[in-house]
Amino acid sequence: AIINPKNEDNECFKWVVTRAMNPVEKDPQRITNKLREQATKINWKDIKFPVNLKDIDTFEKHNPSISINVLGYETVVYPLRISEHERENAINMLLISDGIKKHYCLIKNMSRLLSSQTSKTHEKRYYCLRCLNDFQSAKCLSKHKESCNSREAVKIELPDASTF
Repeated sequence: AIINPKNEDNECFKWVVTRAMNPVEKDPQRITNKLREQATKINWKDIKFPVNLKDIDTFEKHNPSISINVLGYETVVYPLRISEHERENAINMLLISDGIKKHYCLIKNMSRLLSSQTSKTHEKRYYCLRCLNDFQSAKCLSKHKESCNSREAVKIELPDASTF
């Protein structure tokens, strides 16, 4: 469900975008010479590494066929940045953090990532990234998006376990 680029630099955002645009079956987490070459075909103008969430708007502006959605994780997955655009190449990322250091990973299968927190069944679900509600079909999701896209993305707030 997730591809974690094995990089020693601060450019995990670059490697996630490039891998999403150039998928491979074998060892997708590896930063190969071919991946480095493929990264040069993407416009990185005005992007500083490591990439902050606010800088993703600049990236999308320079790459009009790519939209970036970023989810966070703290016991549950929640939206951090949902693109205003639905483009040909929609890339979903998970931003993980140890407090100081942040790292982007590629979400390859949203249904597999989110199903454990939304459903007891293992059937494919379709997720609205703005509110993380799940749907049985792409048609139901599309209908839902008509109203949901006019609202802010929502972070799920769970009650503190100590209150129970």
